[in-house]
Amino acid sequence: MKKLSRILLFLVLVVFLLATTTSAWATAFTMSATQLQALYETWENPDSSGTQLFYVQPRTNGAKYGGNVRLSEFGWGAIQIGANFWGTPYGGVPGDMPTNLDLGLGSLIGYDSYSLLFENLNENPWNYQLYFNVGYTDLGEPDYYVQNHWTTIEDGKQGVVTLDFTDCEVWRSGDYLGWMDITNLNDVNLDHISNIGFQIGADVPIAGSDYTFEMEVSSPVPEPATMFLLGTGLIGLVGLGRKKFLKKRG
Repeated sequence: MKKLSRILLFLVLVVFLLATTTSAWATAFTMSATQLQALYETWENPDSSGTQLFYVQPRTNGAKYGGNVRLSEFGWGAIQIGANFWGTPYGGVPGDMPTNLDLGLGSLIGYDSYSLLFENLNENPWNYQLYFNVGYTDLGEPDYYVQNHWTTIEDGKQGVVTLDFTDCEVWRSGDYLGWMDITNLNDVNLDHISNIGFQIGADVPIAGSDYTFEMEVSSPVPEPATMFLLGTGLIGLVGLGRKKFLKKRG
């Protein structure tokens, strides 16, 4: 009877821990290494002939990116790196590249935030930001552009950047709406993501002459298998503690 009770307790703990850890993992959207390595669209803000993406190199957990922002110019500049609904790279034509839907980046249903882990490999601090567009304009839907605060990451450091859907900066078809909870907007369909990615920017030149960024981007969220191992490890500790407790009582 006691053995059966222990088995039942074990199963209950397994279900509880997996449910709670999986739920926590699922609420924050992130990109896999394959998705990060496949991003191709670049957009210059402001337009500048010196802003460009040099390379995207695969890494075990993500991708390494390098490029310039406003080379030989002065002032604020940023480059947007992502994937869009039309498969159109900067300066290219529709269909040149896989769409964000092809890459599995077409829906944010079931999530309340979007997070990525950045590591700044440059010798100077840079600023990072996440964004997405929601709305299929080809179907007559309004285009919402959503972003979070810029996050500064010092040289050689890592940082998680998160776009919280309940507190984000929003434009609707080009009109600025301010900071808000987009989940409360009736005409926002998170199943219709038309563009998604991240931005890196700075007031250039940094430290007198630096226009070049270099960074690695990966998922900040443990994989489900890791969460499973964590859960089973905790269960093992609980079981060990219970055995010691029963031994003392006996």
